[in-house]
Amino acid sequence: MDDMTLDTRLTLAKYEDITAQYTARVNEIGEEFAQNLSAYDAQAAERDRLIAEQLPAIEAAHEAAKQEYLREQQAEEKPASTWTPRESKPTVLSFGAEEVQEAAPSPVPVAPAPVPPPAPVPPAPEPVSARDRYLSFGVEDEEDEPPQRPVAPPPRVGRPVVQRRAAVEEPDDDDWSGRSWVR
Repeated sequence: MDDMTLDTRLTLAKYEDITAQYTARVNEIGEEFAQNLSAYDAQAAERDRLIAEQLPAIEAAHEAAKQEYLREQQAEEKPASTWTPRESKPTVLSFGAEEVQEAAPSPVPVAPAPVPPPAPVPPAPEPVSARDRYLSFGVEDEEDEPPQRPVAPPPRVGRPVVQRRAAVEEPDDDDWSGRSWVR
């Protein structure tokens, strides 16, 4: 270190000073942390001690409440109910032909809605002259003609009523292989 210049020594002194300040600050933070940790440990120990003192009393109160609840439940037991289970009926499943089947009531056919009478046909419109088909500003038309009555639009005709097929009742058959499921 003999060959150090004055500038190098000053720079090294500043570096050592900054390093010492940094180390002192880190040590100070570590000491603060250790103090806080010991304070928290003391609080946790105090809390654990209080819980240990109070836990037997809490458990005893809990057991007493459970016993009282059980006593109340036994005292409030309702008398035997008058409800009796329903008689069970024997269930018979049969898939043979010997099973008696009641005829299902046939559906009542629904009468289709009556078709409204056709609307009267309006009279054919009168032919219009070529002169009346175009817009006129009244300059060429000097003569007075009686106004023509407007032609009423043709009346609307309602949609025709669609007749639906009545459901075909199929014979009672156990073989469903030939059945078409699409109608």
